[in-house]
Amino acid sequence: MAEPGTYRVPAGHRRKRADWDLAGAARHRDGDRMSAACVVCTKPLPDTAYACTGCMCRAGYRLTEIADMVPAARDIAHGLSNHGGTGGSGKPGSRLPLDLGATARLDAVQNELGGWARITLDERQGQPFAPGPVDPIIHAAYCLAANLEWWRHRPAVAELLGDIEACARVVRGIARGPAERLYLGTCGARVTWDDDGNEIPRDTPCAGDVYAHQGATDGMCRACQARWTVTTRRAWLDGEVRQRNFRAAHIAEAHGVNVNTIRTWHARGLLAAHGEDRDGRPLFNVGEVLDMFRAAAARKAEGQARRARRAATTEVA
Repeated sequence: MAEPGTYRVPAGHRRKRADWDLAGAARHRDGDRMSAACVVCTKPLPDTAYACTGCMCRAGYRLTEIADMVPAARDIAHGLSNHGGTGGSGKPGSRLPLDLGATARLDAVQNELGGWARITLDERQGQPFAPGPVDPIIHAAYCLAANLEWWRHRPAVAELLGDIEACARVVRGIARGPAERLYLGTCGARVTWDDDGNEIPRDTPCAGDVYAHQGATDGMCRACQARWTVTTRRAWLDGEVRQRNFRAAHIAEAHGVNVNTIRTWHARGLLAAHGEDRDGRPLFNVGEVLDMFRAAAARKAEGQARRARRAATTEVA
């Protein structure tokens, strides 16, 4: 287990550095790099790089995602997060036990990203990768994000991007569960973008799902990587989507209602399903669900007011 603030180059990285240099020399001797394709997505490249700018932009987003989620992941690993459910002592909201599995996974992420950051500074600037004032994983993520364009021209870029994706999955899995994501509806983007940022019309609107981290200002489509402002998407969901049908979990995530209540109403015949998704899960009308929650909240408020009036009358008597 690595000590905080220390980094090592994984053995595979040390072994492959010579292979990367040989591969780069061979490719540049070829003289036909103008017709080469991205080593990640196979998109044709207009220059002599090894990866396209689209793949590098996605890597930059993943590194930002890692940096944003590391504090929460550290809290989970060190047992510092308080949850409303049963904690380590069996009492509501008690401290979670130390998660050694999560700690080991974060150590692996730290070693992986730290190794890549060390290689970056060693080869590009000839200086060691010294620990900074922030978390080592965040420090390494920032270092790599600042040097992605340099890596785009390196033969090992495909391996780097693969490791960044893997590290993002690990940190994401520790830091949050499905309830901590905000569902923002179907993407519907009608354009895509080339490597220069120019818009290209789509034949059909994107059907991917848009999610955002809780507290984030932007969300992203999982399919086309389009970015959306959370406030804009929430307004769209609250207004235009009332007549559309979604899964119970998606409605609950988007509108902050209890998913189990939706399913209970459906099981009791109080809420009708309007079709199913491709996996056979029932779809519910957003407007009907929200109206039922508002009616339930009004009944609850009325009952509380009635009990308060009754209690006040009893005290006077």
